Amino acid sequence: MENQEKKTECVVMKDGPYMIKGNFKIIDAQGTEIESADPAFLCRCGHSNNRPFCDGKHRDKGFKG
Repeated sequence: MENQEKKTECVVMKDGPYMIKGNFKIIDAQGTEIESADPAFLCRCGHSNNRPFCDGKHRDKGFKG
């Protein structure tokens, strides 16, 4: 049977987070794997209280990017 690993994609969402889906791991600065969903939404604005994940604060802060 052929290996059918999911392709990894990282999408920069307009005025929002990075969306990562597929085959990936998120590793913190200490080298520990952070449990995440697939897809995962990572903060780009710097205001999330749940970093590295997005909590929607970009909307309140008017983040553009």
